[in-house]
Amino acid sequence: MTKPTRTYIISVRPTWASAFFLSHNPKAIELRKGKFGASLKAGDSIAIYATMPVAEILGIVKVVKRELLTVDRLWQESQQGQLAKVSRQQFNAYYASQISGVGVWVSAAELFPSPRALSKLRQNWGHRWQPPQQIQQLTDDQMAALNITYRTSRI
Repeated sequence: MTKPTRTYIISVRPTWASAFFLSHNPKAIELRKGKFGASLKAGDSIAIYATMPVAEILGIVKVVKRELLTVDRLWQESQQGQLAKVSRQQFNAYYASQISGVGVWVSAAELFPSPRALSKLRQNWGHRWQPPQQIQQLTDDQMAALNITYRTSRI
């Protein structure tokens, strides 16, 4: 059987990481720079790692689409930042001197019943493992350690 999707992990600041899992009006777009996530396809999954001081994988989301857009267009497409949970000031500061940006639209957020702490990840993945600066594809072994199975898309 072929694997229908791939699973990645990204590091997100705690405020924005937890916003994916809000019960009402959750974050629906991850904003990034450069060539971030160029290999992402609709249906792929992304494990959301909240950076320090939280240092845990909170849950997983499904990729709807990834687009490289001009900064102005990205602002419009994010419904003036509402879908990304950012203010105009935060958006402008992040994309200062940038012509374009990457938007990763997500859905089907699934909060883990118990977050996976960095110490536990290192027990399973090696004590030198570091959360990715950008994005990293998870191996089958890493997914098994997280108890992530390949699921059919719920987009």
